[in-house]
Amino acid sequence: MSLTTGELDHHLGSAVQKADDAVETFLEDHTGTINASGVFVPDPTGTLILSTSDSLELQHLMGEQNIAAQTSTSTIKSVKDAIMSSARNI
Repeated sequence: MSLTTGELDHHLGSAVQKADDAVETFLEDHTGTINASGVFVPDPTGTLILSTSDSLELQHLMGEQNIAAQTSTSTIKSVKDAIMSSARNI
């Protein structure tokens, strides 16, 4: 069985998309306003409202997003370089 560059791109792209979706969902879930009673009300036109633990969770999610993107980029570059090297040797 061989792995094609298209399959590699698909799997790595899926990992990046999953990380992007996690950050986007988190941001959407924490965007809103505080009503007169001091209760958070989700509102897509509101502001990002985070507690200290929310901020740490967002940092964690963004770190995972960064790792997924960097891993994908470096893996694809390594595969491309290996293909180019093999092509030169033919």
